[in-house]
Amino acid sequence: MGKKRITQLLEQLKTNQQADLQNAAAIYTVAQVAVNELRKEATSENLSTLALNPVQPSIDKAELIRRYGSYSNCRRIAKQNGLKFSRNPSWQQLATGFSYLENLQQVVRNHLDKHPDPLLEGITIEFKLGSAAGQNKSN
Repeated sequence: MGKKRITQLLEQLKTNQQADLQNAAAIYTVAQVAVNELRKEATSENLSTLALNPVQPSIDKAELIRRYGSYSNCRRIAKQNGLKFSRNPSWQQLATGFSYLENLQQVVRNHLDKHPDPLLEGITIEFKLGSAAGQNKSN
């Protein structure tokens, strides 16, 4: 093999190497965009999953009694935590309320961990849950 042929092959190798680098950069860019989109969708899915799938009470009457001792203590703690009822709640309603409260608190904690803001200090947010017909409101 002559010097001219070796030079040609080296130039071709450099050209191929440059094309491979450009292809790799394009693939990386496309993959990064896809990963970012999947992250956005995953975050949206997590929030909408909570919104669309009612939380099954993970707390029952026995657990409430274990935690709070009595119905009146349970009601007092519920009120302190922002759980308010239009009439005297049943144990099942209390359990459901505490279950939702714990799940919503976890969502809020996760969001605040990702997006902290010192301006939120001292702010209380209450959610008013409407009728079962889907007229939920938030303040």
